Amino acid sequence: MSDKQIEQFQQHEAESIALSVKFNRWSLVMIEGMIREQEQKLVASDLPVDVDGEQDNFWEDIA
Repeated sequence: MSDKQIEQFQQHEAESIALSVKFNRWSLVMIEGMIREQEQKLVASDLPVDVDGEQDNFWEDIA
């Protein structure tokens, strides 16, 4: 391989990594926003809260 090809490959890889980082940051912001929105909905809802001692038996239910 020539130096020019190696340089082009390195540039392409650097651009790919930069796009991946940008996408990951964007995804994190979106997920955090969705979590905040869901938390607000849960706090504002009138859903009952688990009573002490009463536990969800999710794992037993699916077994």
